[in-house]
Amino acid sequence: MHPYQTDLTPIIAGSAALVFVVIITRLLGWYRSRTPRLRLLTGTRPQRAALRLALAPVIREFLPLLDRAGQEVRTIVLVPTLSGGSGEALAAEVEQLSGSGAFIVRLAHRVGSTLRQPDEVAGALAEDLLYLYRQATAATVVRQTGAAAGAQHASTPRPTGRNGLAVLPRNATQNEAEETVIAFKPNPLGRNNNQGS
Repeated sequence: MHPYQTDLTPIIAGSAALVFVVIITRLLGWYRSRTPRLRLLTGTRPQRAALRLALAPVIREFLPLLDRAGQEVRTIVLVPTLSGGSGEALAAEVEQLSGSGAFIVRLAHRVGSTLRQPDEVAGALAEDLLYLYRQATAATVVRQTGAAAGAQHASTPRPTGRNGLAVLPRNATQNEAEETVIAFKPNPLGRNNNQGS
């Protein structure tokens, strides 16, 4: 027996409905990820532009991680000032919405009478989002390094040449295997023709 065209109609209609649902779900997810979650309620136009520029990498880095971990940051709001329960000035505040996995992060543009720089605001946002991520994944910190220890290992910058590479002194180079300094002196007779180029 050959199937009739009417026998395939429910299968085709079901497949088309399934494809339609998948496409709509993907479009809604794409739209949701494109909706700006950053609200700047204070600052001049140049300040807002600088804040958007400073906050964009933090948002781009942390929000997808938090979404995968089941935490949703609905909105990040920059307000003129924030104050705690006893009236002290706050730099940032994280509010959990009705016991769910949704949060609102508020950042203060001013702390006391001091206007915060965009990098300071971005740092406060990164700390809050990192805190939410640690809470979501129940991560524990295994090792911490103090700021003084990290500063001791920082090397002093060397002057760079035209090609961007560090310039070494001409009279001394270091033999890495022995970790001793070997001084090379120029040949007083000039270049030896028996040496390779």
